Amino acid sequence: MSRTRILSAIIVAMFAAAACGGTAATSAPTAAPQSQAPASEAPASAPAASAPAASESAAASAPASAAAAPCAASDTAGAVSVKIANFAFDPATVKAKVGDTITWTNSDSTGHTATIKGNEAACTTAILASGKSGGISFSAAGTYDFFCKIHPQMTGKTEVTS
Repeated sequence: MSRTRILSAIIVAMFAAAACGGTAATSAPTAAPQSQAPASEAPASAPAASAPAASESAAASAPASAAAAPCAASDTAGAVSVKIANFAFDPATVKAKVGDTITWTNSDSTGHTATIKGNEAACTTAILASGKSGGISFSAAGTYDFFCKIHPQMTGKTEVTS
């Protein structure tokens, strides 16, 4: 009986340690949604093929769809910079031009993302560890709200002009 309790306690402790394991536990969930995005897009495109008029009107009314994303993640250093510090984006409102890449640099001790609302699959940085940077390039003019996937209360706005 006591061996069972000890074994149970060890298993619980291992799960607790794995859940609080720092960067390994933080980066694993990010990889899953990114790899799942193409799988979710494939079924969505199959019904759209049978009703092209419906998918075209949906794309026109919702430019934030992943198929017609106005932006994409970029490894290129951007002309526009945003600092992440004290769980906030600085500046909170970012101005850029079509074709620009905005680079977010994390100065906090915990990981953050910069993710365009409504375009979460295509328009997001990886989880940025302290001191790391990531960018998003914009291909269409518009106003885009962004946030941190890990800390959704962190928000900002990008105004992209042509």
